[in-house]
Amino acid sequence: MTTTPEQTAPTSHKVFTTGTHRVRTPEETWALIAPQLSTFGITRVADVTGLDIIGIPVAVAYRPLSRTLSVSQGKGHNLLLAKISAVMESVEMWHAEFACPEPTHRAVPAHALDLPYKLADLAQHEGSLLDDNSPLDWVAATGLTSTRPVPVPRDSVQLTSVAGQTWRPRGLLVSSNGLASGNSYAEAALHALYEVIERDALSRLTPAPGDVRRNIRVDTIDDPMCTPLIEKILAKDVFLDVAAVPNRWGVPCFAAFVWSEDFALLTAGSGAHSSSSVALSRALTEAVQSRLTLINGSRDDLTATYSHALRGSTRKPAVDPQAFPYREALPQPSRTFDDIDAELDWACRMVTDLTGHEPLAVDLSTNNDFAIVKVICPGLSNTTRHVIPRPDYMPL
Repeated sequence: MTTTPEQTAPTSHKVFTTGTHRVRTPEETWALIAPQLSTFGITRVADVTGLDIIGIPVAVAYRPLSRTLSVSQGKGHNLLLAKISAVMESVEMWHAEFACPEPTHRAVPAHALDLPYKLADLAQHEGSLLDDNSPLDWVAATGLTSTRPVPVPRDSVQLTSVAGQTWRPRGLLVSSNGLASGNSYAEAALHALYEVIERDALSRLTPAPGDVRRNIRVDTIDDPMCTPLIEKILAKDVFLDVAAVPNRWGVPCFAAFVWSEDFALLTAGSGAHSSSSVALSRALTEAVQSRLTLINGSRDDLTATYSHALRGSTRKPAVDPQAFPYREALPQPSRTFDDIDAELDWACRMVTDLTGHEPLAVDLSTNNDFAIVKVICPGLSNTTRHVIPRPDYMPL
């Protein structure tokens, strides 16, 4: 169910679990992808860690002929992991731009396809004019529990910022949510699914106090994987705020925020995973990556944020005076899986049971060394694009 014949990862057993769970070591993955950078238009991979004071590794991959973003960011516990993260994100985007399957149905309305989900259950722009009579192009996805072929709108899979020749009404929300890579099909699908679950969980957050989050006293976090990251952040007198995000999935999910006087803009990161250590690690490293993205000036779609960064803020954010100790804030314990296939089965069945719709996957892979997958989950939300809301707490 969870692998395809074309993918040649050596096993579904996890061999690396520091900040991410993979079926190849980072060294093996880098040895496979590094010689192929030019194939995907990547011209340079740079270490930008030193542009900030924190010191958690962040790398960027440059792809000048991109149809979307020309620079992709990556983070990790060490520089190799950060480089792999940046490169694979760029490779994912290349596949979404250039390797989307040809339509199986062209200009066909949803009502003519006997879909197992409602078109309204897919992420759409606010004010979308899309309905079941709108003509759409469709590509074949695969149900991750049933393995049945299921049509999905091509616009939910392909990414491009290239202007077309015809006007189109606002409809489906086109984003990279659910786009992921892996050393195997199952690994890629699992990471994509966790991202979709994470965005759904974050969609319950608001900028007003009293939402579902459980703010954590940072000095009580005793996770051995994350403690070194926290120590690096705090050692530079950088403000750090962490919150657990309870969710309908029962999956550990965290949001993290960093701020300092020398770069007075609050930046955020988030993570969701069966392992609370991995989920928290992702939130911490992504918050630092978001900060370096702005410092580096590498994203051309964050104009409003850059303008805000120039103005800055002289007031240090306040922590929630009612924050919980770490162990009390965790809504549920971690789950342990030694096998990627088993974990994907569990995650897919969880989503299916709670939504009534199985996750759908479109395989975008173009070679045997790694997999690129776009996962679509009807019924899940994605309202936090570029911004994770945080209340403006007042100190006691």
